[in-house]
Amino acid sequence: MVSAADPRRTILDWLENPPTGAGPMIERWRVQEHQQGYESKIDGIIRELPRYKQVDRDVFERIGADPDVASTMIVPSVASMHRAFLDIASGRIADRPIFFANIPSALDPTMAPNGGHVFSLEALFTPYALAGGWPGSSEPRRWLDRYSELLENRPLESMTTWRAMTPDVYESDFHMPEGHATSFAGGPLAALRGKPRELVRYETDVPGLYLCGAATFPGAGIWGASGRHCAMRVLRRD
Repeated sequence: MVSAADPRRTILDWLENPPTGAGPMIERWRVQEHQQGYESKIDGIIRELPRYKQVDRDVFERIGADPDVASTMIVPSVASMHRAFLDIASGRIADRPIFFANIPSALDPTMAPNGGHVFSLEALFTPYALAGGWPGSSEPRRWLDRYSELLENRPLESMTTWRAMTPDVYESDFHMPEGHATSFAGGPLAALRGKPRELVRYETDVPGLYLCGAATFPGAGIWGASGRHCAMRVLRRD
C-alpha cells in the first residue's frame, strides 16, 4: 500500500489495528504539533503580461534575456519576511505580503488561448486563524491592490473574474486540516541521516505501507521525484 496523502492522516486517522512495532512511530506523529496553513492563492485570467516598475528591461535586452518570466518572487526585505512569519501567531497578515506570481504562458505562449494568460498570485504567511475570519474578508482584494502598485501597466484591470484559495477553502474543498499543504520540512542532512525514516526512506514501521507525496523527500516543487523514489523502494523490497 502506497499513500501519497498527508502522512499525519494516513498514520493517525486511517491506520487500523497497527502492529505493536509501529507504536513508537505512531506516537511520534501523535505528539507532533500540527501546522496551520500559511499560503493563499488568487487565480484569474489577464490580457497582458505585467511589467514591474523596478525591472530595467534595457538590462535584460543587453544580456539577451526575456524580462517576461513565468515565475516572480517578490519579497520587500528579509526583515519583513521574518515579521510576516511571526505575525501568523496573532492571525495577522503583513501590510506588504510576500508574493509569488506565476504566469505559465509567459514561457509558453501556446498556453494562452485567445490572448488570455492564466495568472496565479500566491500570498505567503496568510494564517488559517485569520483575525476576524476569512469569510467576507477583504484581504484577497487587498493583495491584488498591493501587487498592482508594483506594476507599470494595469493588467489586473482586465481580470474580470478570479477566485481566492485561502486556508479555510483548502480545508473545506481539499480536506487539508487547517489549510496546511504538506511539504517535506527536512533538508539534505535529514535525507543522509535517514530520519524520519518514513519520510526519507518511504517505508513505515507497518510492513507493506509506504509513503510518498509532497510531505516526503525531496518535497513539493520537484514533481514526481518522491513517487519515483518510493516506487523504486517498493520494487527493491525484500
